[in-house]
Amino acid sequence: MDDRLLTEIERQRKYLNRLPSDFTYPLFNAKQAIQSQRASGYRDTASAGREIVDNAIEAGAHQIHIVLDTEKEGNLKGSVRAVAFIDDGPGMLPQMARYAMSWGGGSHFDDPSFIGRFGFGLPNASINQTKTTAVYTRTDGQNGFTKVWLNIDDYNEYGMQTIHEPEEDVELPKFVQSYLSRNHITLNHGTVVVWDKPDRLSFRKVASLKEHLINDFGVTYRYLLATDKRDRLNDFELIIEGTRVSPVDPLFLLPEGRYYLPEEDGGAHLAYEHSIPVKYVRNHESGERHLRRVEELSEIDRSDDEAIAFGIILVKVSRFPHNFIQGRNVKDKDITDANRRFEIRKTRRGMSFVRAGREIQTFDAFPRKSKDEGEGLGSWPALLAYAYHWGIQIDFQPELDDVFGITNDKQSVRPTEDFWRILAEENIDDVLRAQQSKLQDEADMRRRIQLDISTISLRPTRAEEAARDADAAEGRPPQIPQYERDTVRDRFDARVSKEAERTQKPLEEVRQALLAEAKRKPYQIVYEDSKHGPFYEPEWGDPGQIHVKLNRSHPFYAEIYSKIVSLNGGDEIKDGIDILLLTLARAELTSEDKDMRDWYEAQREDRWSPYLKRAIKNLQQRRQHGTTTEGQNESLDENGEVVI
Repeated sequence: MDDRLLTEIERQRKYLNRLPSDFTYPLFNAKQAIQSQRASGYRDTASAGREIVDNAIEAGAHQIHIVLDTEKEGNLKGSVRAVAFIDDGPGMLPQMARYAMSWGGGSHFDDPSFIGRFGFGLPNASINQTKTTAVYTRTDGQNGFTKVWLNIDDYNEYGMQTIHEPEEDVELPKFVQSYLSRNHITLNHGTVVVWDKPDRLSFRKVASLKEHLINDFGVTYRYLLATDKRDRLNDFELIIEGTRVSPVDPLFLLPEGRYYLPEEDGGAHLAYEHSIPVKYVRNHESGERHLRRVEELSEIDRSDDEAIAFGIILVKVSRFPHNFIQGRNVKDKDITDANRRFEIRKTRRGMSFVRAGREIQTFDAFPRKSKDEGEGLGSWPALLAYAYHWGIQIDFQPELDDVFGITNDKQSVRPTEDFWRILAEENIDDVLRAQQSKLQDEADMRRRIQLDISTISLRPTRAEEAARDADAAEGRPPQIPQYERDTVRDRFDARVSKEAERTQKPLEEVRQALLAEAKRKPYQIVYEDSKHGPFYEPEWGDPGQIHVKLNRSHPFYAEIYSKIVSLNGGDEIKDGIDILLLTLARAELTSEDKDMRDWYEAQREDRWSPYLKRAIKNLQQRRQHGTTTEGQNESLDENGEVVI
């Protein structure tokens, strides 16, 4: 019977009746537990594969090869039927291999300095991608390989479940043997992990999966793959289908990283670097744990019974110059390094957390609520388009895992509030806002150079901010009249589609970004050229955004507006005119009476603009001839009064 038709007690009896009479109530019931673990939080094949690579690095492997087996061996277009991770580490003793296949079966629990310590990686990551995993290992060339395996279909729903006894002196899979032979590799000691018939790969084709792994591993292990002694944290190579993985630094500061450029040649600029000594303490009375900044060397006292851990948080901020990163809006054959950098930044916009030289996650959920700022968590910039052009990285050691909320799969971070407070106390939020502001100013200046001083401002002008603040004080933001809402919505939807096509971003991401921008800047003065148009025209922009379109072809712009900014104090006069135009536009656009709206439009287009044009023309003539009335010269008496 469908569970939804049963009462809670009836449902309990249904499932209890399935248990055998000798049921021993184990801590985990294998079938359900394994199916639950299959859905663990690995985002894709690369994130699951990192667990196997982590194990090899920790074991001391110098080379790690990842081999993809297909129906037609060597065919990059073929579908993957097996994945092998081959490392030349010391290998495992037979019973250790069996132990490692179980959840919690690790050997690093007592040493938090390793990349991993929980013993979940091998089984967790493997069953996430396949039902059948085999581990082949040996510790010296005198003996054959030992094999242990896990096939989740072997396990019943109830009862005691164990890892099978290892098989001794077995042969490696043929595709692994073939790869080792072709590349003249003698694996006297080491481990081979094989995912057989994987059913949950991110990509089925060899070429696509290979590219996916190369790109992800290049970023994740960038400091471990670096060959420069100053940057390298380990001595190993990672090879995927014969291609050596090169480091990829999303901050583009690592000289060996792909797509790196020296700063003097237009590359990334190290804008900020700062080390913060910290201690993690427990209050014995309350049980509360807190992160504190270490102010004095004497505070680093290992005998302090309240101290849980000491460490250093290293903060690094980079900024990218104009054209260093460019959106991908070209055909594949025309893609540049700037386009490739954009693809890297697109998935790593935010704060990169690096633990023991291995990246965990790029975190994009900065504290942004007014409540967060009030509680001292900082005032962080919104991660909009400009966040592609700066990067921030946080480095820490495993001793501080609890501070960063590191999960057992090393896939995510959950920083404590104290972490954000310390960064705010060190003014890191100010540093990021300054970087974003600088980029906005530079973009504004480039636009001004291209379109002259009358260009659209990328940041709100003083007048636009004043109008926005007036709405806030009044408590009544401008509302789109009912008769115009469909038009505004359709125009916005078309803009979202066009922008999504141009940037290759998801529609909803573009929609939310544009709505956020409209909320940030509800008023905007823009410029157009319309030979016979009115001197200004109001228009609804994105939902809730009022535009005033100033006509550069009208004499009002050429003879008055554009000349004001060159005067002493001209900016203040321009602000006043802008406020007046925004007020008129608001009144016209928000009129709920359609007839009144039409009257406004007719007056502006048919009466005010032609009249203003004629009046300015007459004013020009009087300036040229120095007259006040036709044929009569203007002069002033000793008191400054006009005399004829």
